[in-house]
Amino acid sequence: MSQNISIIGLGKLGSCMLAAYASKGHNVIGVDINEDIVAQINKGQAPVRETDLQKVISGNKIRIQATADFKKAVADSSISFIIVPTPSAPSGDFSVDFVISAVRKIGEALKSINRYHLIVLTSTVLPHDCDSKIIPALEQSSGKKCGVDFGFCYNPEFIAIGSIIRDLLNPDFLLIGEFDKKSGDVLEKFYSFSTDNNAVIKRMNIAEAELTKISLNHFITMKITFANMLAEIASKIPGVHVDRITDALGSDSRIGKKYLKGGLGFGGPCFPRDNRAFAYVAGKRGVQAPFAQSTDIYNLSIIDKMADFIMENSNPSSRIGIVGLSYKPCTGFCEESQGLLIAKKLAGKNYEVNVFEKNGHYHARTLLNELVNYYEDMDALLENSDIVLLTNLDDDNQIIKEKKLNKNIVLIDPWRQFDENDFSDEIEYVPYGIGSNKKDN
Repeated sequence: MSQNISIIGLGKLGSCMLAAYASKGHNVIGVDINEDIVAQINKGQAPVRETDLQKVISGNKIRIQATADFKKAVADSSISFIIVPTPSAPSGDFSVDFVISAVRKIGEALKSINRYHLIVLTSTVLPHDCDSKIIPALEQSSGKKCGVDFGFCYNPEFIAIGSIIRDLLNPDFLLIGEFDKKSGDVLEKFYSFSTDNNAVIKRMNIAEAELTKISLNHFITMKITFANMLAEIASKIPGVHVDRITDALGSDSRIGKKYLKGGLGFGGPCFPRDNRAFAYVAGKRGVQAPFAQSTDIYNLSIIDKMADFIMENSNPSSRIGIVGLSYKPCTGFCEESQGLLIAKKLAGKNYEVNVFEKNGHYHARTLLNELVNYYEDMDALLENSDIVLLTNLDDDNQIIKEKKLNKNIVLIDPWRQFDENDFSDEIEYVPYGIGSNKKDN
């Protein structure tokens, strides 16, 4: 059953929500204060780079519109999803200033509506932000009562850049933090027509959902860090291969194999900040969160360790190649990317650093500027580098096996994507996480 919905905020996630839900037959009106984004969507153009976004917008243009007018969007819809930034503070806290600005405008729009309207917050916030800040701002600006005149749910998404649309339509589960039963019922009914996989829905109160969101990401970062620690230990024990260890551990149903692959650390817009937020939330309530703090410290230490490992295998005149600057495959975004930070550190040590990112350098250039040399194809980077680091576990890296180089290079692979026998004599393959036959340290 199709519904009229509005999406407040048309950034990386909001524009994908607009497209994904339109593809399920809903009439979607997007709202953004950026007039260029509004104009792009109304022309049928994707405002951000994301897998399948342009295709889905083009295929569902008849059900998509955009505006800067909050009153029109709220008046023409029965559910409003808010997905605006909640920037992190150095303490680990999240700012809800953009959310408050959005809900005040929604509240103004609600004044002239005499029917029930559901407001759904998708932006990540911390426990009791909704109850103490966001809902009161809605009630004050609208002059109406939550649970009577309008409903409210906290409904964060668990998605990954590079596969946002697929993840929205095929979630592992849906999390609904409901102000009251009616709010949760309305949102659950919407999702019954809006996913492809009949995902399980977990309903709870708002504060529980706020804690669940950051807890899930914190737990995943601990698992990633554990695997990375095992890789470091294995690299120091002759004859030990970390992948055989994690494969065995992951065979236990209590552990599982997802995110249990030793390599470089985690980055991106969610994992690092949600892990730090978990520590902040615990500390604010007098609870120690040593796992969150240790995870963050160890994750950042990998950057220095890998840079040191590269320098140990080089000399000051070595040209360093970095294949992959994004924080994960399938995207060009580089938020807290370990590959990018390693490149920056090596450039700061006066190495010549060459970089190649298959998804484009549009974001990397804003962070690295002219510290590095940008290459548009891998072949050129390989020919102009002496040591090459593969920062991402990416199937496209397999083409390196077919390369015939005119010079020798050292290929450092934290993910162990190849076998030593895969390469010609020109490539010295150095897989990290496998103990050499050197004396045990």
